[in-house]
Amino acid sequence: MSIEIVPAEAEQLLTWSALTQAIEAGHSLPKAEVADSFLYRGPDTLLNRAAWIDGLGQLVKCATIFPGNGALGKGTINGGVTLYNDKTGELEALVDFRLLTKWKTAGDSLLAAQKLARKDSRAILLVGSGTVASSMLSAYRSLFPQAEFTVWSRNPVSAKGFADAHSGVLVATDLPKAVAAADIICTAQCRKSRYYGGNGFLRAPILT
Repeated sequence: MSIEIVPAEAEQLLTWSALTQAIEAGHSLPKAEVADSFLYRGPDTLLNRAAWIDGLGQLVKCATIFPGNGALGKGTINGGVTLYNDKTGELEALVDFRLLTKWKTAGDSLLAAQKLARKDSRAILLVGSGTVASSMLSAYRSLFPQAEFTVWSRNPVSAKGFADAHSGVLVATDLPKAVAAADIICTAQCRKSRYYGGNGFLRAPILT
């Protein structure tokens, strides 16, 4: 059997509206059985996430998280995605890792906002200034075209670079103040601890 290759260029065929509809439709299918495994070497992580939806198929996403890659001019997160036939278990497709990560991560967040956020939300805060934040910006602009976007990052230089690269994005230097002013907060960072003390995030209308 032939193996389908789904490259990064496939995103030219995707829209955020169609994606959120597809994700919502997927929730009507049998609940996925999901299992994660983690391997560590110092600060580096190898994550394998396997999912099986009965009647649809199995997918395995392997992600490597190497925080030191930034100093080498390389992406922190890399990986690969394989899709298997539900009935035979045969490999059916190889999917571009970044394509899936971009559209699935931001698509899930966008669907949540579509269901929970006020339609007139105007102040959207991006917490993080990397690749995921760029995906979130693209996704949320499709649903909230009149919104004002602000970015905050632990690295102020990175936040400014993000704003310079994305027209109309403002930079926040005070996270608690930015949280208090936001209608929607999109978190787009790998982080094991909370961003700051207190319960500011709990006061936000919606956190995705």
